[in-house]
Amino acid sequence: MNPWSQVALLAKREFLERVRSKPFIVTMSLLVVAILAIGPVVSRFSGGDEQATSIGLAGDEVAGIEQELEAQAALFEMEIDVERLSSRSDAETALIEGEVAVVLVDRTEIVFHTGGSSRLTALVHGAVDTALKTEALTELGLSDNEIAVVVEPVPVEVTTLEETNAQDEAKRGAAFVGAIFLYISIIMFGQFVAMGTVEEKQNRVVEVVLSRVRPWQVLVGKVVGIGLIGLFQLAAFSGAAYISAQFADLPDIDVAAIGLPIIASLFFWFILGYTFYAFLYAAVGSTVSRQEDLQGAIMIPIILIMPGYLLAIFAAEDPGALLPTIASWLPPWAPFVMPVRIAAGVVQPWEIIVAVVGTALGAVALVWIGSRVYSGALLRTGSKIKLRDAWRAAVE
Repeated sequence: MNPWSQVALLAKREFLERVRSKPFIVTMSLLVVAILAIGPVVSRFSGGDEQATSIGLAGDEVAGIEQELEAQAALFEMEIDVERLSSRSDAETALIEGEVAVVLVDRTEIVFHTGGSSRLTALVHGAVDTALKTEALTELGLSDNEIAVVVEPVPVEVTTLEETNAQDEAKRGAAFVGAIFLYISIIMFGQFVAMGTVEEKQNRVVEVVLSRVRPWQVLVGKVVGIGLIGLFQLAAFSGAAYISAQFADLPDIDVAAIGLPIIASLFFWFILGYTFYAFLYAAVGSTVSRQEDLQGAIMIPIILIMPGYLLAIFAAEDPGALLPTIASWLPPWAPFVMPVRIAAGVVQPWEIIVAVVGTALGAVALVWIGSRVYSGALLRTGSKIKLRDAWRAAVE
């Protein structure tokens, strides 16, 4: 049989064995349902039409106050309902029961239930001030046009040095979430590779397999099979997140324009990052013979991966800083940091080329190194094997 056909069979075996397991199916299903539920929940509690704020009027009322409240609400870009209450007692009851947010009592007293709102205070105070001035000017005999000139608010121009773009902010946020997911996925599926290696050594299955195929075929088949599970999970979670975001009804955000490129980026960087680390996980996993000893062995790739997560956080806050910029070029951390910097729009094309080529070359190097260590340690059982001894055993 063709060597690569044997690799394909081994990869198929790894894929089906894990995908068919009940824990995997149950966990995947629950997480997909949870992700799908996020969008409607967000839409229910923070999206949709904003409810009108109820403002109560009690006691002596200045003429035209309702019109002035509505005019002030328009300036504050708020929607209000004005409710008239027969007495202060009724006003306090309405406040306690949450029927109104604030009450204007006897023209000049603004009453809240708990914790006054500066925004509502400014709105009501502005309306009262304008209404009282209008009343006083009317008594002085000024015409409506003259009164309008006096009480009309002075126009003030508001300038922002840097405009906030909701689309760009959402893109950066999605890329950062994607980087976290990559971090978790690469660690999880890398550990699957290491655990599978130890399991086959422990139950002697590998001895039977190696009677028919070569060690590098076992290694590549395992890495490819588990990697396909990772891609399958990534597709399920990304699809659920995309659908959930559509349900969220996010204002000023084009979900398709953000989601589809981010999903494509996740697939690309997962393949590069997983390939880079999977062979390292397999190599260190092959140096132990018991699952109890595995945690110590896999600290090597975890220590290498951990800075990628921290640097992705740094990149999300300041994508142009020197440290995340350099980290995004280097193979161990490029899969986590570069997508965040790309989403922020601060990356030059040559930087992406350096990151991709560097990570690919690093992955090739780790494939070679990992295969050597894996071959030298796979059939050696007992106490933990040093990486140097495994390397020498493969060379010999």
